[in-house]
Order: sequence, then structure tokens, then C-alpha cells
Amino acid sequence: MKEIEQNQIIFFLPDPKVGGVEKNFFLISEYLSKYFNNLCLITAKGLNKKINKKIYIIEISKFWHKINRRFFFLICSIKLFFQCLNSKNSVIFSFQGNFYAILVAIILKKKIIVRSNLSPLGWKSSRFKIIIFKFLLSKADIIVVNSYDFKKQVKKIFNVNSEVIYNPLNLLQIHKDASYKKKITFYKKKTINLISVGRLVDQKNQIEIIKAIKNLGDFVANYRLLIVGSGPKKEELEKLIISNSLQKYIKIIFSKKATKYINMADVFILSSKYEGLPNVLLEAACLNKYIISSNCKTGPSEILKQYQYGELYDQGNIKQLSYKLNRLQKKKFNNKKRSVHKLKLFDFNDNLKKYLRLIEKLN
Repeated sequence: MKEIEQNQIIFFLPDPKVGGVEKNFFLISEYLSKYFNNLCLITAKGLNKKINKKIYIIEISKFWHKINRRFFFLICSIKLFFQCLNSKNSVIFSFQGNFYAILVAIILKKKIIVRSNLSPLGWKSSRFKIIIFKFLLSKADIIVVNSYDFKKQVKKIFNVNSEVIYNPLNLLQIHKDASYKKKITFYKKKTINLISVGRLVDQKNQIEIIKAIKNLGDFVANYRLLIVGSGPKKEELEKLIISNSLQKYIKIIFSKKATKYINMADVFILSSKYEGLPNVLLEAACLNKYIISSNCKTGPSEILKQYQYGELYDQGNIKQLSYKLNRLQKKKFNNKKRSVHKLKLFDFNDNLKKYLRLIEKLN
């Protein structure tokens, strides 16, 4: 493929984790590597996947993260600052820590693309923050969000325009990662096998699913819930499971390749308080799983509108979630490819090409 003459692209991803941000970064950076030679990444040590050899990596030790996360991001920002100084013609492409990256771009008068992954509802903790974020976002050259509902929220709260590019969905890779013949003994043939995948943090709100399972009473024996993830809420979730004698029905594990477990389940559950466009819902849809999701801002309703094999519940309404789980006893699940063709909007190549066009705009 013909490579495009371009300034250096500096990717900013300070704190890579197993999750949607990192997955999208690898897909986007791998695609752009086909067209650009001069690429750089500022990140922490411990990337969970091999990166394209064309990308020069500037790594920050995770030691700084243990001291203070904000200080850790500040160290990465200093590295970004000096890399921009060393490269007179450069464009910043920020995937995380966007406001640090924007500050560097303002100081050095650099062009910047900001990709935001979480609904602004996650940022509305104070009026002061909204004012600061509004100012900084207005200085970005291009803001990319991953759903139309997200775009509306950004406009409403921060009064800035943004470009919508859906998360690129690589069907072949998802099915490849999901191919795993060995079954886990936790799931039973005669039970309704549920799965929830995500970091064990307040935003993902897995506690809501555990409480909904508890409300099933005597019917709980008909269910198995596998929670795949790691994070600071693990101990709290495990205590809740034990205190309600649910160890037989609910299990928490960690895996870097959660898709193989999604493929074994009957139903995927998302309980988030807010999102952007959750990758795990798209992966569950690719694998033809029935989906129950909170109707949080933003993304789930947009995905299910296309997929049409699942349902939403009001975020925070545990009784409603319990009711929907209880109704599953009357449902038959299978893996017919009934709705995957409706996921065309999230096509891998179509959405990656949009990033290429955005960078060309900054030439």
C-alpha cells in the first residue's frame, strides 16, 4: 500500500489495560501503520499485546502509577511534551488522559485528535471540572466519540462538536479468539448461563447483577453467573457473594481473552452506570448472544437497536433486572446468526478508514 507523507503521529496512551480503550488502540494503530512510517507511542510498561514494529515506543515505568495516578499521567505528559519538542512536525493522537495531552498541544501549538471513550456523565462530578473540560475540549482540533448519543451529550454538556466513529468490529478476530473447545465445569447444561465482562470498578456496577441474582430466591439454582474482570471492587463483590451464600451460582475470574467465555454463555449482561460504546456488547453480539443491558448513557441502546436480540433495563433498577432474568427461564437460546448482519455500522474496515481521513484533514 502507498504510504502517505505525514508529520509524526504521537499516540498518547498512558495507562494501557485489558479493555475497550486498549483494544481500539491496537486496531487503529495497526491500521494506520500501513499508511504512515513516522509513529510514536507514549505509554506505560506492560502492553498486553505486541505492537506494530513501525511504532517507536517511549515507555514509562508503572512504578510511578503506584505512587499516584495523577502524578503518573503527569510524567507521561512531560514525555509527550519533550517528544513534541523533538519532532517539529507532529500530530498528537490521544486515546487516554486527553486533558493532559490537550494542555501539551496548547502550550506547543500542536494539532491534536482526541478520542473519547466514556460518556460525559462520568465527568460531571463538579461544576469546576465541567468548566475546565469545556475549555480544553474547545482547543482540540478533532474530537472523536464512538456513538451518536455520546455526540449529543458532548454537545449538550460542553458545547463542542465531535465526529462519530464507531468502534471497529473485527468479526474474524473475535470468532478466532472465541474458539475454545474446552468447557468450564461451572456452567451447566440445564442452567441459564450468564456472563458479565468488565473491570471491577464502580462504573461497571457488577454489584447490581449480584443483587438481582439474589432476588431470584428459590429460582437461583437455575442460573450461573460468571463475572470476568479484575479491579479494586473484587473484594467487595466476593464478600457480597459469600454473605448471600451465592458461591455455587456466582464466580469471579480474570482472563485476558474473555471472548472464549462469552462464547460459552447463553446471555451477556452489562450493568454499567455509563459507557461510551461498550466493546464487550459488540463482541457478545458478534457471538450471537442474547443481551441484557442497563440503558445507561451512552451506547447500549444504539447497539441493541441494530442487533435486536436482547433488551434494556433502567440503570439502577435491580427489581426490573431480576424480573428480566426470571423471564429467561421461558426462553430458548441458540447460536443462529440471526442478527450479526445488522452490525454493518460497526464494520472493521469502514470505521478504520474514517480515522485515516481525519488525519489527512490535518495535513
